[in-house]
Amino acid sequence: MPMLHSPVSQPQPTSIVDAVVNEFIPPTTPGGAIRQRAVVHSFAQWERVVAKQFIKLHLRTTSDSFEGVLERIWVEDMCATYMSADQHSVHRLSTDTDPDDPQLLKLSLLVEGECVVTQGENSASLGPGDVTVYDTGRPYTLEYAGPMRTFVLIFPMHLLGIPRRLLADATALRLRGDEGIGKVISPFMQHIAENLNMLTDHTGVKVMHSALGLISTLLSSELAAQTSTQPEGYRADMDKYRSFIEANLSDPELCTESVAAAHFLSTRYLQHLFSEDGTTVSDFIRTRRLERCRESLLDPAQASLTILQIAQEWGFVDAAHFSRTFKSAFGMSPSVYRRAHQSATRS
Repeated sequence: MPMLHSPVSQPQPTSIVDAVVNEFIPPTTPGGAIRQRAVVHSFAQWERVVAKQFIKLHLRTTSDSFEGVLERIWVEDMCATYMSADQHSVHRLSTDTDPDDPQLLKLSLLVEGECVVTQGENSASLGPGDVTVYDTGRPYTLEYAGPMRTFVLIFPMHLLGIPRRLLADATALRLRGDEGIGKVISPFMQHIAENLNMLTDHTGVKVMHSALGLISTLLSSELAAQTSTQPEGYRADMDKYRSFIEANLSDPELCTESVAAAHFLSTRYLQHLFSEDGTTVSDFIRTRRLERCRESLLDPAQASLTILQIAQEWGFVDAAHFSRTFKSAFGMSPSVYRRAHQSATRS
């Protein structure tokens, strides 16, 4: 599947060339969504659209004629992409990947057609309504047997709170849209795909984060079913420690030592457990606090609270430290972030 060079680098209005229709709709207010649409009538045009917009990919087709439509909306560091095209395949090779590339995931909903997705040792055949996830930092292949329609969400991996090492077991699998949590996610994703314009106003961020919450639940369920290398007790214990942290984020004293003490563990052992998931206790605490603060800054019901009050509500003590940490994570200070979304809401 195509993907962006960076989740925060926006293309320029002239970046899609040779497309028959090329529309670029910039945000009407700071913090608004950016929307772009291209319609092509040849495979060469499709390749040029993909080559100029996405990281290095190799496209192939056996069709003599080719029609395609690509529409995307950027909401902060996430991207929603709708595609409709004739038979083709997409290949990301090992020589195409770069360790310095952003760590991104794609969740793909097949709306119409047939697709075989492959990444690593996993391969799955998808039908309409099925969902799959793949990691853009590793080689993958998507083969569409005929005309297709698909909807793809692209987002930074860290937003899920699931370590990359564990996600390797959940990529390129068929996540059925007619059973389990898929019965919730598939219709929700289809609704977004059919109403991309609903993401262009201030509600877009909330919709995308709602989608991320569902995706996280879906992948966690799949990992629980797929993972067999770790004992059941280990997974249950990690869930317990994470839940404890989530429930105590507002406590400024929450730290590795307090989590370990609450569960009668040594800090060394607790750090070892989190390192197995590719993170540290303090990194996990900081990431979850920042996400809670971001949600609060977006919430109109909390508009009367100062930024310091919101920071303190989720365990940050010092305003300057919070501002630096927030800007490092999201690319802008909390005050700028809040003003941008308040402007979008008023508009």
